[in-house]
Amino acid sequence: MRECDISLEIDCRPDRFWRLYFDDGFTHDSFVHGLGWEAPMITELREDELEIVRHVSAVPKLEVGGRVGKLIGDKLGYREQGRFVRDTGEFHFRHQTNIFGDRLELGGRMWGDAMTGERMRWRTRLTIHCTIPAIGGLIERAVEHNVDKSWPACARYWNRWLAEHPEAGA
Repeated sequence: MRECDISLEIDCRPDRFWRLYFDDGFTHDSFVHGLGWEAPMITELREDELEIVRHVSAVPKLEVGGRVGKLIGDKLGYREQGRFVRDTGEFHFRHQTNIFGDRLELGGRMWGDAMTGERMRWRTRLTIHCTIPAIGGLIERAVEHNVDKSWPACARYWNRWLAEHPEAGA
């Protein structure tokens, strides 16, 4: 099992961040232009005064070599099941891949810590656990490597986007 604690600075306040995070257009652009992935499909989106529930299907662009690359190939996709709790300002998520199913658990929570000015620290605590004998650790390391590349790529894209669209989501 691998645990990741990711902390990145975003150039907006948490309330604006979450409004944009759940915006269909912003989500699309983040995946396509920020990450260079295929467009995601939002399969469920509902909200009430307590929470926002969003499920997304996506096909990531991965950097995976060796045995794990041969096993995965270019056919890996995942479904994110997420729930944002308004009172706590936390987004809880779980990813399930189309290849590994329940044998690969990827999930955690995200939140934003306000900083001075129009800034926040985007925080994520993530757990990666693969139960496939002999290669589980290799898969966990490959997932962690891709997380370490994609989360900062999102932050860079979002900060560029926020600078270009100072009024959006404000």
